[in-house]
Order: sequence, then structure tokens, then C-alpha cells
Amino acid sequence: MHRIVRWGWITVSALLTATVLAACGGGTDQSQVEREVQDYLQSVVAPAEIADIDCPEDAPIRPGSTFLCDGLVEGAFYEAQVTIIDEQGRREIRPRQAVMQTNATETALGAEAAAALGFGVQANCGDDQYLVVSVGHTFLCTLERSDTGATQDIEVEVQNEIGAIEWRLKG
Repeated sequence: MHRIVRWGWITVSALLTATVLAACGGGTDQSQVEREVQDYLQSVVAPAEIADIDCPEDAPIRPGSTFLCDGLVEGAFYEAQVTIIDEQGRREIRPRQAVMQTNATETALGAEAAAALGFGVQANCGDDQYLVVSVGHTFLCTLERSDTGATQDIEVEVQNEIGAIEWRLKG
């Protein structure tokens, strides 16, 4: 298993969580939570676009409660866990998927694989502009040798929300 740690193209906090303070005065409602989740997640996935954030209507908005909000990133399912921290309405938002630019992932994967294998390769992870993958899940790419054109499948596992990956050759 080989590891590539990527911190590059997205702006993240230390643990890729945000603590959001609810607006002063008045209570918190679902639409306010959805707006705050949308705003924060857009900053996480930029330059990709996140849309259609939906949080459960019956989500308990009290300290210690946790619920999931979902949306779409470039048409792919995306989910975040929201935890209510205190009586003031502060919330912690934690994405459950990594959003990676495909070409940047291919470049990093190709360079790492070439160094580990001892010969030039190019990685191909598909035609989509972004890869949206749940933490702990895998996706397949193909390596092509620069000298012979031979190909080999490579399995890539997403390690965390910021796109750290491990990979291994298949077959």
C-alpha cells in the first residue's frame, strides 16, 4: 500500500471541521442551518460547486445532537455531519466525502506510482472533472507505462476528507 497525502487545492481547517456561531438573537431554524452548512461546504469544495443542501426538518437543534445534511457537488451526492455544540447554537460541520480534482489526483498518483515502480507512468481516473468519494471507500484508476503503453489497474482508497489516498496495484 502506498500513501499520497494531498493538501493542495482546497482550503481546509486543521480537521476540516467548522464551528459556526448562529446569528445573535432569535432561535435557529432549518433554513438558517442549511444556509450555514451550504456556505461552509462551498468554501470547502471550491472551486467545485455544491448545491441543494437539505437538512432534516425534524433535526433536534440542542446541544449534543447530531444529524446529516446532504447535497450535490458537481452532480454527485455529498454529505456532512452537523453537531450542535452548545446552547448558543454553535455547530460543528464535518464533511463525509473528499472532493478531489481528477487531473490533480492523476498527476499526484502518476508521480507517486512512477517513483515507487521505477518507471514512468500516467494515471487515468476517468473523464469527470471531480472525484467525490466517501472516506474509506475506493475507486479504480488505470496506470499506463510511458515506455511500452502497457496498462495496469490501480485501486485508490480515500483516507480522509481532504483527499489523502493510499493505492495498490490490482491483479
